[in-house]
Amino acid sequence: RPCVRWEGLRRGSTGDGGKKEKKEKKEPKVPMQHVALALAQTLLGGEADPPMSPDELLALMAVDLSRSALFRRLFFLLMCAVNAVSLVLARTTFSRLWPKQRADLLQGLLQSRSSVSRGFGNLALLPFKYYFSGSEQAHALVGAPFVRTPPPPEPEPRWMSQITHSGGLSENMTLEAEVVVVGTGAGGAVVAKELAEQGVAVALFEEGKLWRRESFDGNPDHMMPRLYRAAGFTATVGNTVIPLPMGRAVGGTTLINSGTCFRTPEAVLAEWAGMGMPELAPERMAPFFEKVEKQLRVSVAEDKYIGPVGEIIRRGCEALGYSGGPLSRNAVDCDGQAVCTQGCPTDAKQSTNISYIPAALSAGARLFTGLAVHDIITDGRRALGVRARGRKQNGEPVTVTCFARKVVLSCGALLTPALLRQNGLAGGNPWVGGNLSLHPASYVGASFPGTDMRNPFTIPQGYCCDQFHSRGIMMEGGTGPFKFMALGGPGIGSEYLSAVAEYPHTAVFGFMVRDSAHGRVLASPGGLPVAWYRVSPHDMKRLTFAMQALGEIFLAAGAEKLILPTFYRPVVRNGDELHKAAARPWKPHNMILSAFHASGTARMGVSPKTSATDPNHRVHHVPGLYVVDASSLPTSPGVNPQVTIMALAARAAGKIAENL
Repeated sequence: RPCVRWEGLRRGSTGDGGKKEKKEKKEPKVPMQHVALALAQTLLGGEADPPMSPDELLALMAVDLSRSALFRRLFFLLMCAVNAVSLVLARTTFSRLWPKQRADLLQGLLQSRSSVSRGFGNLALLPFKYYFSGSEQAHALVGAPFVRTPPPPEPEPRWMSQITHSGGLSENMTLEAEVVVVGTGAGGAVVAKELAEQGVAVALFEEGKLWRRESFDGNPDHMMPRLYRAAGFTATVGNTVIPLPMGRAVGGTTLINSGTCFRTPEAVLAEWAGMGMPELAPERMAPFFEKVEKQLRVSVAEDKYIGPVGEIIRRGCEALGYSGGPLSRNAVDCDGQAVCTQGCPTDAKQSTNISYIPAALSAGARLFTGLAVHDIITDGRRALGVRARGRKQNGEPVTVTCFARKVVLSCGALLTPALLRQNGLAGGNPWVGGNLSLHPASYVGASFPGTDMRNPFTIPQGYCCDQFHSRGIMMEGGTGPFKFMALGGPGIGSEYLSAVAEYPHTAVFGFMVRDSAHGRVLASPGGLPVAWYRVSPHDMKRLTFAMQALGEIFLAAGAEKLILPTFYRPVVRNGDELHKAAARPWKPHNMILSAFHASGTARMGVSPKTSATDPNHRVHHVPGLYVVDASSLPTSPGVNPQVTIMALAARAAGKIAENL
């Protein structure tokens, strides 16, 4: 084995009397530098020269890690774990292994039949893939623009004067309103706008801040940590880990979704009406859908921005006799920059920070940003207001208390039930935090070597195949941003770099299922929600069927090979191999899953025995308290839920106005 001391001398020796060594100590370094360098070398190794050197990658990581003590600590623990696994499997630390031994050890983890081993191997490489995929060198490798022309700044509109950020406060504040709304996403923004336009005094609270066009610095990757809760690293736990990204800014998750707009299927509305809520029948909800679609300016996606992937899916569907077509979206004058999930830099996507919040503020509502609501004020029975905490410009804590006649919680399907439980307002009702639905989702990739997929210049979700919608399966998509695709690239070394380099000729399409399983939102000791969810065997069969069906569509369209959503033998090249792969005993931990549509954790219903809120969104046994967001959906809608939430919110605003 090579000596670690000798390797360090070879890399760091300068021969200049130690002057350079002293200078290098001032530069930020990653924790456990020797282990991190060995991992970076293994990820970027291979026969060809890597697009960036391991030292450059570590320098990129060190700058970010130096800004966060928490992330430095987590990274240190991860590197310690890598050494511990190496000691068990190879009887020495990871950095003491020869390069081939390191590669063999990591490949053994990544290709293991054990989901724990595979999961650890991918976790160890995740930070390195994250920073590599966000580098200028990686973007140059695939011809994706690293820096786009930032939009010109705009004059500040008059409604901006209605916004107060915690950093602008010099002391604690107490105010009164008729209605206080917590959250500015698909539920809260609609309620605020509808009520404000009726002359109701509305106060809005948002933990994040308002990001305008001039906030984009030309690199969409820089926006992700600002727009996503926990920088996008939120997930469920259960029989597998499922990433569940959530927005943390004015606009909520509407700011980072793909802009797909579906009305609730009539069969689902009829199901809800049959649960004792006749006002949710299709004909009764139609006016609310029309109102929302008009505000969002919903239209069908343009072919030129759907890109070649839409044409490929259309061709495959026609060959197999399947139905499909362009998706409806809330994007006006979209120019196809492919960064919908990182915030729209041109304001084309009509997320609520563009559509509903300005309208609410123009009608007289007040918005308080940078303030997280932790307390719901009550008199022991009735909700009387909220108390939020934030930070002044100098970092000192500041509190804003708002008393109101009605309190509306629109924090999302994870945070809303957690807030109710944290304040002791669940009343022992198991439906508060229960009934969690996710729409478990996955993907299939396909290689078309002779085709330029124009991935950096098309919308991430513009086409769908609805052939199997009656079976609870929807296929939607388009190839996502380069950073997301590079994060999921298989293997290490030349295998990984080859997969990344194929991005310009790779088509990716997604699928999701209307889940039959139900999870639960639990409160952690720190007050943050923990989503517990187990994918059911029935849903796993549908996910496997959808994977095979989508693979057949790609093959019918002429794909050279398929990349299945697994780290265990993901590549198949023909129908026989696809059939054999689909016949494996798939378990949730065998498939790379994701989820974007958490809902149902404070479901509506006619009785406290079967629901957390009544048909008018009022929390059972807590007068004056409402839940208007994805939490209140009675069951999983089976389609992207944004328009469903908004239509229900428009209806809820009318009910709240009547009760006032």
